[in-house]
Parts: sequence; structure tokens; C-alpha cells
Amino acid sequence: MKKKMIAMLFAVVMACGVAGCGGNAEEAPAEDQAVETTTELDAETEEVAAGMQKELQNYGADLTADSAAATGMFTIQNGTVVGGQENWDAFAAGETDSVIICQFSLKGGAMLDYVKQLENGSYLVVSDITRDGYEYEEKVDYTQKVYECLTVFEGFTLEEGSAEHTVCVLSNEAELDEDTFRTYWNELSMDAHQVYLLFVI
Repeated sequence: MKKKMIAMLFAVVMACGVAGCGGNAEEAPAEDQAVETTTELDAETEEVAAGMQKELQNYGADLTADSAAATGMFTIQNGTVVGGQENWDAFAAGETDSVIICQFSLKGGAMLDYVKQLENGSYLVVSDITRDGYEYEEKVDYTQKVYECLTVFEGFTLEEGSAEHTVCVLSNEAELDEDTFRTYWNELSMDAHQVYLLFVI
């Protein structure tokens, strides 16, 4: 569902050309939080992912853009970066091994992606949609997956003459290029190709 919401956000951002410490909340019981591991993780990585999820659970249910930015999260609202740019830049430059990205659903709820580069160079992402504002059957609050590559496309457009955006994706394709990603997007086949849209600005 989180992927669908990011996809909808991406579509809205593309169509429109639209280029702070979270309070601690009581941790919800583990049995009330569905967790999906969409790839096999070894025991060590599972332990790392569990620690990352626990950190995400410490943020308040009413997390806002201001409070997310104040914690240092790379915070994006309505397609615009509102805080934490320096932390994303440090992560992208390899100066730090992790970053939390905060974006907002169409209902205004915070969606978090905690990305950590593992020692083998791959990327573990733990996604948290407990605050996204949606209620539906079989909701999976947390997902955990490892990808081999992180790719940033600057000046990305869906079609000639449309607004340019910066798009960041996780994938298992070292040679993933803009044309290939554009094809996956237009064919709605990103899931099938194990491509995860991390953010659009």
C-alpha cells in the first residue's frame, strides 16, 4: 500500500509540476503490528532490521513535517524538501550509513523509510506506514527488504516537455537507467522488477 501511495504522490507531483524531534509514543504491542519481510534476510540482517523498526516505533503517531525535520529526517512534503537535506547528502556521499526519509500520504499521514547501507554494500530498507492515515484490511505496518543498488535520477521526466524531478530508487539492477525505469513506471511493473521508489522531489 505504501508503494501505491508513493506512486500516487509521484503521479500528483508529476502532473502538477511541483518541483521537525518527534515525540515518543508508547510502543504498540508487537502482535498488533503486521510485519512483512519481502525477501529472505539472514539472522544478522533480521536483527538489524528489528532494531531499525524499534527506532521507528519511537516516533509519535502525530508526526508532522516540522517535527520530522527537527529530528533530522530527510523530510519531503508536497514534493518539496522541508528539512534534513544535510543528512541525505551525507548518506548519499557515503559519510553516514543510514538515513530516515519522511514523506506524507494523500491523507497527510507520515510514511517513513529507514535506509541503512550494510557492510556488503547492499541497502536494507524498513518501511513504516503506521501513521499514513489509511485503514484497510490486511494492512502491513512494516516491510523489510534488501536491495543491491541505490540510484538517483536528476532531471527525470515522464514525458518530453514535462517538469523535471529528482527520483531515487532502490533496485537489484546495477545498470538501471532512466529509460528503463520510465518503462517500468509506465508499465506499472516496478514491483515485478523489484524496483522501489524511495522518493520524488
